[in-house]
Amino acid sequence: MVQILIIEDDPYVQRVYQRLFSAKKYSFEMVATGAEGLAKAKSLKPKLILLDIMMSPMDGMTVLKKLKGNKETKNISVVMLTNLGEEEYIKQAYASGADGYMIKSDFEPSEIVKEVDKYLKSV
Repeated sequence: MVQILIIEDDPYVQRVYQRLFSAKKYSFEMVATGAEGLAKAKSLKPKLILLDIMMSPMDGMTVLKKLKGNKETKNISVVMLTNLGEEEYIKQAYASGADGYMIKSDFEPSEIVKEVDKYLKSV
């Protein structure tokens, strides 16, 4: 079964993702901080990481750079899943090694799962 790691600090959004991905029967783990995400990525070696940007104390861009800068995690596909739609964030994410960028508000929850399916088929 495909492993997905979700790094998201908002409890409401976590519950939505829990419901969505459980229904899809994905094997996934969810963590709430960047530090937890980095540690879990090393131990879990997921096929895909869904990463929020707006987190504290370590934001998602910092997490992305650390993932891509580490030999153990650099080949894990990372899709930014955030509400930040400004062009500067999108460019920065791709320049830092993101494989995709999804703006949460542009998708219905069920569409997020369809997009994740597409990413998983391409990696």
